[in-house]
Amino acid sequence: MQDHLTLVEILLGRDHYLIDGDIVEKFVRPLKTIDVYDAPPYIKGMAKWGEDVIPVINIAPLLGMDRTDTKRQRTLIIHKGAVSETEMAVSVDDVFNVRAVIPSDIMPADISACDGMEEYVKGLIRLKIETEEKEEDLLLLYLNLHKMLTDLLKGKIARPAPDFYVWRWDNSTVAQ
Repeated sequence: MQDHLTLVEILLGRDHYLIDGDIVEKFVRPLKTIDVYDAPPYIKGMAKWGEDVIPVINIAPLLGMDRTDTKRQRTLIIHKGAVSETEMAVSVDDVFNVRAVIPSDIMPADISACDGMEEYVKGLIRLKIETEEKEEDLLLLYLNLHKMLTDLLKGKIARPAPDFYVWRWDNSTVAQ
């Protein structure tokens, strides 16, 4: 019997995508953020999460897209240790489903369909969605969120900045 992957279906802009569910701790309503001076567009800000202050990332600009202005935005909390030493937050337009997918169902992605984001796409997945009225086939990009966030932390995506201060937030300086 083949193991399955747990994937989360998210909305970015007008399009649905799939990401690995194993790095996501939970989905929450949008966190109230504090702006970071001169931050790149994918840094939405810093937010209080429990006793920590964590970065909130907007991955839409990393993929070359604009966000839609939806009222149902969600924040994904990324497990501590999954990508960095602290938890992180990723802002998306919506979260739809958690899906179990068999790895053999992942198809290679056509490079022309992934222009500008080839290295962040793991493949394409065809899903059959059954509703009361009809059965619908969807073809979704399976994004490598872990690589996106890892590259961001390594500075491969970030524009050069002295000591990229967003990731070295000192919790001892936060007023309690």
